[in-house]
Amino acid sequence: MKVLTRPSIRRAALLASLGVVALAAWSHSSAPAIAQEGGGLLDIDIGDFDLGDDSKGGEQSMSYDGQVGQDADNYVPGTPVYITHTKGNISVRCTDSPGIQARVNFTVEGTKESAMQSLGDRIGIRTYASNSQGKVSTSVPGKYAGIEAIHTPLTVNLPREAKVNVTGGDGWVQVVGCTGTVKATTRNGGIYVDGVLSSFDLSTNVGDIEVELDSTAEITTSSRATATTGAITLRMPITQKGNLNARGSEITVDHLVNGTNTATHVQGTLSDSGPSITLTAKTTIAITTPK
Repeated sequence: MKVLTRPSIRRAALLASLGVVALAAWSHSSAPAIAQEGGGLLDIDIGDFDLGDDSKGGEQSMSYDGQVGQDADNYVPGTPVYITHTKGNISVRCTDSPGIQARVNFTVEGTKESAMQSLGDRIGIRTYASNSQGKVSTSVPGKYAGIEAIHTPLTVNLPREAKVNVTGGDGWVQVVGCTGTVKATTRNGGIYVDGVLSSFDLSTNVGDIEVELDSTAEITTSSRATATTGAITLRMPITQKGNLNARGSEITVDHLVNGTNTATHVQGTLSDSGPSITLTAKTTIAITTPK
């Protein structure tokens, strides 16, 4: 059984001079190889894959796998971070580490090597930071002849105090472990957010939204979530203050709300007056306490 691995050496050297990490490898297989997403962001580990006999119309199916990334060590914790990635899933992890670390692990599936490598080598990322903000943006070409699929999940590590702003597109958004504010929007995918948050602003056209507030969290400024075609789950402390306005096909609330309480509309004051919390869903809304 033969194995083929071909790193993209010249591109890696060029991008390294710009502070960008890049590595790629070929695999020919009967099942497309999916780039591994686990492990630390600074580790690059691309396995070798067997050459298979699978073919489509006489052409062998292949995958071109790699990673491109860039860091911004000078990011100032507590300032806004704007993350834009419209062609893939987005995972933001807030940790105790400083700076911004961003990586795209990509897999290009297809039947034509030259087209696949050309597309894979055009996938890019830019990470930037100043005294007032940080930015992460990506560039992913569209498919063309010889390309069957493109998978480009983005992973970003930030300090816990970051003010997170995420713009997605085709893919889900996950933001975990943050202690500041989170704003996230995507067209096609669900949104999951957790942490000791002070506010959230979330919206998706297709997918569900789930917000898991830590038991010590307190929403202090206006927050909202909109699931145009899906459901919303909000877990928040029973002591949360505020003015709740929830609309959906069926609403369940564990908290005491002083105001309007029907099956499809709940509006009123929680334990005491405070910031507005607005939830709008096509289907169900569940408001409960943290797990």
